[in-house]
Amino acid sequence: MDSEKPEGPQLCGWCGMAIHEGMEVHGMARDSSVTHASDPARDGQRFLTSCSREHLAALQEHYRHRPFVDEELWAGKMARALDRSEALTVEQLEEVTGLSREQIERCVAWLEAQVYRLH
Repeated sequence: MDSEKPEGPQLCGWCGMAIHEGMEVHGMARDSSVTHASDPARDGQRFLTSCSREHLAALQEHYRHRPFVDEELWAGKMARALDRSEALTVEQLEEVTGLSREQIERCVAWLEAQVYRLH
């Protein structure tokens, strides 16, 4: 869920090669499957690490072709809110996530469709 730079040895997100410290190439890509642990303004942004500019460009191109699904992003926002509280009313969920009731309803329907597809 988190888009922050990970600690420890860096691996290229494209080829998987271990990268020597200080040689990493970093960038960002739009990705509806990413929510930031504490900064909602960074939701939908994936932090990328690669071994070269060419591999960074390949990663960014990969994410450009991945559909950005609003409901997927909203699901992450709702999950973050519910991780911090045992239970929330719809009104509280609207306030905490910044989502409208319609967005929450669309997200729930999308989640149910995802679960149904898995069965």
